[in-house]
Amino acid sequence: MKTIFSLFSMVIPILAFSMEYSNLKQDIDRTLQTTDTISTGKSLNDIRFDGWEDSNWLDNEYIRTLRKYLDDYNDGIVSNPALDPYKEHIKGQFIIYEINPFILGGAYIRIVFFDMPDRIFSSWIYSEVNEDKEMVGNYELRFISIEEETTDITKEDILQAIKEMDGIKLW
Repeated sequence: MKTIFSLFSMVIPILAFSMEYSNLKQDIDRTLQTTDTISTGKSLNDIRFDGWEDSNWLDNEYIRTLRKYLDDYNDGIVSNPALDPYKEHIKGQFIIYEINPFILGGAYIRIVFFDMPDRIFSSWIYSEVNEDKEMVGNYELRFISIEEETTDITKEDILQAIKEMDGIKLW
């Protein structure tokens, strides 16, 4: 009888804990269902560049934002002392040297100006993302600077690339 009583006294707390745990788990599940803030698992760059094909990488709002910034700089609307030494060379068009998603969000774009093809400029264009609607907007240039790296590219090389490669164009 003593053994049955001991066994009974151990089973009751285990059952009580099990029921309490089950209720707690149900409460947590209900809370998550009504206030789910767990992400869909997509990073913001996954949303920004979802479904992009090669052609999207060579013609997009990030590049247009960069072009607009350079036009504003050349028109005196914005100021950028880092670009001032190159002002005469960057009035013209550029080609995309490289474009990739940037780890801090948006696109990292490296360009070469037609009138200064031996130098590379790097830039970061950021965009905001509405996660709920998976919409991208409000593009802005966060930085642009000349790189130490130089190229062997000539104006003739640029013109040849435009002729031979789909999507390459002067901006």
